[in-house]
Amino acid sequence: MKNKFYQELLQLAPDGESARFLLAVSGGRDSVVLAHLFASFNLKFDVAHCNFHLRGEESNKEMLFVQNLPFLTKQKVFVQEFDTFNIQQNSGKSIEMVARELRYHWFEEIGEEYNYIVTAHHANDNAETVIMNLMRGTGLRGICGIPPKNGKVLRPLLKFSADAIEKYCLEQEIKFCVDSSNLSDEFLRNRIRHHIIPEMEKINPNIIEIFSKNTTLFQLQTQFFDTHIQQYKNQLLQEKENRTTISIETLRSIENRSLVLYEILNPFGFNADDVENILKSMNSNSGKQFFSDTHVLIKDRTHFILETKTAQKEQEIIIHNIEELEQYGFKVEKNTKNSDFSAIKSSKIIYVDAAKLSFPLIIRSWKQGDFFYPFGMKTKKKVSDFFTDLKIDLLEKQKIRILCSQDDIVWIVGYRTDERFRVEGDTENYYIINLKIQSSNHLII
Repeated sequence: MKNKFYQELLQLAPDGESARFLLAVSGGRDSVVLAHLFASFNLKFDVAHCNFHLRGEESNKEMLFVQNLPFLTKQKVFVQEFDTFNIQQNSGKSIEMVARELRYHWFEEIGEEYNYIVTAHHANDNAETVIMNLMRGTGLRGICGIPPKNGKVLRPLLKFSADAIEKYCLEQEIKFCVDSSNLSDEFLRNRIRHHIIPEMEKINPNIIEIFSKNTTLFQLQTQFFDTHIQQYKNQLLQEKENRTTISIETLRSIENRSLVLYEILNPFGFNADDVENILKSMNSNSGKQFFSDTHVLIKDRTHFILETKTAQKEQEIIIHNIEELEQYGFKVEKNTKNSDFSAIKSSKIIYVDAAKLSFPLIIRSWKQGDFFYPFGMKTKKKVSDFFTDLKIDLLEKQKIRILCSQDDIVWIVGYRTDERFRVEGDTENYYIINLKIQSSNHLII
């Protein structure tokens, strides 16, 4: 096993003889064997151990065991203790998920000084993962199992079965700790390990090896698949100001559009049913919205618009004096009008007769029924019609802010001021209000 392990390691890390490794060692059989193998080849490595305090004194004994492993003669042993139960409360996540996130986050922190982080996942773990994914419902990536390399994380034991690791352990007389939670059927993975895989091995004693070979093949097929999906993404998607648009016309022309759209939207939290409903909306009127936990997708005239949900709820900001505008992304200057007065033509700057403003001012989102008198015009216009004329899409409309004096619109911020507040011949004092940031979308509101 030793030579095969070393070959596998060098395949994952060609610079392995000179690289620095950080090994995740729990004290269990697999991770202790991993550390023993690294030590036997005199590789440059240190050890990281997490004590999650999930099993009382047993967790503390494992921590001491790892700190005193006899073959760790010159290696550092980093230990991190977590109050996992307390962290898990109100998280909405399982204790296993919380522990996993804590572990990998800590590994990334201390692993910055190392070329690679190494875990002891093996072929049985891989088979269990595939079965779990299939039972929960999965796509191609779910049956790919555990990747042997993910960024700087390596899993060089992934091609070795639990039996092969057990045999090495016996031959080398390696001592290890037994995690009592692994003996319980409380967790799905343990039920698969204790009951389902043994039944599968009765049918085919080489089932673990077959899982290993199949997942390698599935990973190659997924790479090929992803290459073609990326080509469709290049045709369909446009990125603009932290949002993504999907061309409906181009989507219609794709034969397998359901599959392609699923691959585009699934990373944003949309499932297969969502995708089916989104496709049905292609012939409907603009405005239909679809939501995932993190994103919103809106059907517009020619595109689907995908954007992150804003955590901030719509609100009105009350401005008690002109200086307060400075707090919300504006620069304000007060001037006395004279014969040299001239205005810079820009949608980001307005000139307002100071006497016409009534405080407090309000910054808010636009509402149905809003109207104003566009600068240079004597007749009023609905704000919704103004947006339509400019072909502003639905998501953009939701972001635009309105500056009001009492019930009257002073400025559709970043777009057009109101004629009623213009600087005129009899104006004595006026304000120059400059939008300091590039877009009203980013006002601090």
